[in-house]
Amino acid sequence: MNGADAKPVMRLSTLRATATAALLTLLGACASAPQQVAHDPKNGDGLGGTGIKVAEANPRGDGIGGTGIVGTITGFGSIIVNGLELEFNTTTAVVSDGRPASLQDLRVGQVVQGVARTRDGKLTLDTLDIQHAVTGPITAVDQAAQTMTVLGQRIRLNLGGDKAALDAFKTLQAGDVVSVSGQRLADGTIIATRVDQKHDDGRVVVRGDVNGLTATAVRIGELDVPMAPDTTVSAPKAGGRVFVSGRMINGQFAPDVINGGAALPFSGATVADVSLEAYAPVNAGSSGPLSIHGVNITGAALPPGTVTNDRIIVTGKIDGPDKVAAAAIAKVRTMVTVLQAQGSARPAAVRPDVPRFERVNPQPRPERPQSVVPEKPEITRPQIERPTA
Repeated sequence: MNGADAKPVMRLSTLRATATAALLTLLGACASAPQQVAHDPKNGDGLGGTGIKVAEANPRGDGIGGTGIVGTITGFGSIIVNGLELEFNTTTAVVSDGRPASLQDLRVGQVVQGVARTRDGKLTLDTLDIQHAVTGPITAVDQAAQTMTVLGQRIRLNLGGDKAALDAFKTLQAGDVVSVSGQRLADGTIIATRVDQKHDDGRVVVRGDVNGLTATAVRIGELDVPMAPDTTVSAPKAGGRVFVSGRMINGQFAPDVINGGAALPFSGATVADVSLEAYAPVNAGSSGPLSIHGVNITGAALPPGTVTNDRIIVTGKIDGPDKVAAAAIAKVRTMVTVLQAQGSARPAAVRPDVPRFERVNPQPRPERPQSVVPEKPEITRPQIERPTA
């Protein structure tokens, strides 16, 4: 199961990166897995819920062990990943692609890796790592097919009929720098759950499965990364995962850091239980052993009707190096990619804060004076003096 992942698209011209990447939570003690709840959260980024229905593994959590989580953020309130409500506090350590970050950097659609513990009956994150599958310049983009290539990584978007997302995607072009969050299919294609256009600060990142390995280079997707003792923190291994960061010099990837790891990014020494998001492997319909990105899954079977590249969540316990004894495997709805591109927000959509004049109430009309009827003058007959005889 790969910690590499992808996300929505933002136009590179003037847009800031909202980066992202991966979270793994450390939870529960040497206790069994925490209870996973069926959750269809609202999120503040326009995405619906996950549609997850995960079986209850073990609701007890005493803080002794931990739970490792790899999955996509689908909502907030607490942080919602794989249907789990993950709490956080001031001690939660947050990084993004190896650099210090904060909870304010979290976005719906980002893939995260973390470790959580159960405290007071709630899963509380000890660590949180935002993990982008790739960050770098776009080398090719196909608007009609909704695909693009970044640093030799094939990326597919799932925009459906979202007009706003489609319009944002159409603003991207070759040379724009983007950060992509998402999980990989068995063939290495990244299914983007978030793509953010970002300012080109010179740093590029790739995370994924080791696709080829020699004494002098490691291959991720279609990218060959040269290895040297001064840049290799941990040597990559065949079948494992690898994270590299570096710079583009004259069109070539120049690594600063190469960090290899096991296929399962947790060990039984630090984490008892896991919740892992991935896509079903090519043998999903067969009865043979289940292996997802180098992690061997035993115990539970795939849900009936699961086919290759269905999105699933595996809940279980670590059963050895790169082994998980699954208590449940759930098939969940594929998240629609959120695209945010610079220039996609039209100025007309933002109403200027123009003060309105106060309405002046009309002055009341003066009371109309009642009509004055002039008094009718008394008519007096003049007395006529009659002459006396």
